[in-house]
Amino acid sequence: MSVTAPMLRPRHLKAKVKITVTNPDGSVAKVIESEYEDPFTTDFDIFFSGMFMFSLVSPTSGVAVHDVAGNMVYLFSPASLYYTPIASLCVVNCPYASNVGYTLKMPGIWLYSTPFSPANYVWANYSNLISNITYYSPSVTPNNPNSVAAPYGGTATFSITQQMTNTSGSTITVASFAVVAVLYGVVGGAWFTTPVYIGINYFDLSTPITWSPSAGMTVTVTYQIPN
Repeated sequence: MSVTAPMLRPRHLKAKVKITVTNPDGSVAKVIESEYEDPFTTDFDIFFSGMFMFSLVSPTSGVAVHDVAGNMVYLFSPASLYYTPIASLCVVNCPYASNVGYTLKMPGIWLYSTPFSPANYVWANYSNLISNITYYSPSVTPNNPNSVAAPYGGTATFSITQQMTNTSGSTITVASFAVVAVLYGVVGGAWFTTPVYIGINYFDLSTPITWSPSAGMTVTVTYQIPN
């Protein structure tokens, strides 16, 4: 007797991106919408898998990931300040987020002047980070994590949105962006007050955006998680 198992339809975590570019007078100049499947950085992959296998690594080496600037951070290692990282990465209302030496001192959505491909590391593009603009605080919806749920076979969704203004005085080319989160360590039972930033997702735009001076931009990333 043989049993034929039903064929399951492959389902992926998707990220839907909407970029709205506004003129200096507030009118809409351009709207770009696109969809990406499983757009995770290698460092996030390592971080996530490390939560399941950290007991298998050397006590002195830990799980090695890069921060957004390319510095190596060793997680789950007694020799590291991040031996017990807080698993919930932070993007909104993050304590001590400004106590860092990065060019930008705010997590959220970071813009870049060149694509990430063929690299899938956020840190590899750090020198091309667009920093001479105004980034406003990101927001997350829904703002109650308990409401991000779906029945079996359904899809849960949540969004990260951030606004920027080109205050550089020059035209800027935007070729890609990344979602960056804060990672905390625990020292003596308390949060280590100098966190690190790591890249979660990276997105290359099919056509770079020419962004005029004083123009605005709103970027929304909506995650769709199959259940």
